[in-house]
Amino acid sequence: MNKMNTTGDDSPNYSLSGNRNISHLDSGLPQWLITIGFIIMAIAAVCTVNPIDQWFREHSPLALACIYNVGMLIMYYATMRGMKPLYRPLTWLWWLVIVLNIVSFISICLGSKWPEVDFIMACALPLAYLPLGILIANWYNGRMQQLGIWMIVRIFALMLLPIAWFMLSLDMESPIMQGAIVLIELIYAWQFYRLLRQQA
Repeated sequence: MNKMNTTGDDSPNYSLSGNRNISHLDSGLPQWLITIGFIIMAIAAVCTVNPIDQWFREHSPLALACIYNVGMLIMYYATMRGMKPLYRPLTWLWWLVIVLNIVSFISICLGSKWPEVDFIMACALPLAYLPLGILIANWYNGRMQQLGIWMIVRIFALMLLPIAWFMLSLDMESPIMQGAIVLIELIYAWQFYRLLRQQA
């Protein structure tokens, strides 16, 4: 294995292309917190199934807001911390998606009281996630690049899959449709977990 080029203080020089193969990030957060974040994201994936989502929205919107956002907030914050020493940490974009998830938390808690917030969120999320995913995929290799690619795939799939299903006059409650969304979300959660988990 080639020795990584370093700066004068012996820290990796991530401005060199050979040092951009990132397959692990050290967030400084405890492993149990990363694991909890992954578990919550996995639960959130299951909750995207329409009957489950609707039940929570009617009976416990606060619980649903926690399920949909707490896991992502843990993973996004951990990834942002882990990227601090990298060539392009993209901190401002990570803060943007973190803020959007906090707004999403509030929006779900409010239910249908502020429908305009849901519309704004639907427009804002792609504008934040797509640049972040594209830049990560462009600037890094390894698992870091795979995370960026999956961020792009996920946001396009979640936007376009329901539209395509509707245009084809297919049942939105179809197990195929619901299963595809759950699988997309599970893979998304796994991309973060394997990048952030402690190395053996």
